[in-house]
Formats: sequence, structure tokens, C-alpha cells
Amino acid sequence: MKQRPPILLIAVAVAYLGHLLTTLIVDFTPVVAGRFALSALLLLFVLRGSRVAGNIAAILCALSALVLLVVAVATFSANAIGAVMFTVIAGLLLLFAAYLLFSPVVRAFQGVPPARRSDP
Repeated sequence: MKQRPPILLIAVAVAYLGHLLTTLIVDFTPVVAGRFALSALLLLFVLRGSRVAGNIAAILCALSALVLLVVAVATFSANAIGAVMFTVIAGLLLLFAAYLLFSPVVRAFQGVPPARRSDP
């Protein structure tokens, strides 16, 4: 039987899908519905241990963080509190992207062998 996904990975997936579901219930739009469907499909593959899906999710999180940083800079003069919130969310997205790409726990779950060291 395959390993279980790491707890942090499950927590982030549930939190993100919960956020999208709440947004979908409160203010239904086709864009949010599509984002929810595609995110649920991608996260399903990530939680099943797909390395490709994990890399795609990490890249999408990093790109989203970059967009949020641009928005934070653009809105800083008009709304400093909003800019700080955008920056915090971008930081969390970058942390999750780094976790997906570089965490040994995630790599072990995905079945990637650890890197060999050439110690003399």
C-alpha cells in the first residue's frame, strides 16, 4: 500500500478547497466554479503522489505569488493594509511552492529517491 500524504499537504489542500467552496457558495461565478473544479482535480493528483502534479501546483503557486506581489506594489499607496495582506498571502504561497518542490517528506511521498551525496 502506498504511503499517506504528509499532514501539511492535506491541510493546505483542504484549506484552499474550503476557501474556494466558500467563495463559490457566497458569490457563484463560472470562473470560481472552474477554478474549484481544476484545483480539486490537480490536488487529487497531488494527494495521490504525482510528482508532475506537485510540480505544476508549485509553479502555479509561485506565479500566483508573483501576481499578488505586483498587486501589492500597485495598491500600496491607496490601501496599505490591503497591500500587506497581499504580501502575506504571496509569502504563504511561496512557502507552499517551496515545500512542494524541496521538502524531503513530499519527495519521499512522491516516490523520488533521495539525492546521493558523494562524500569522500
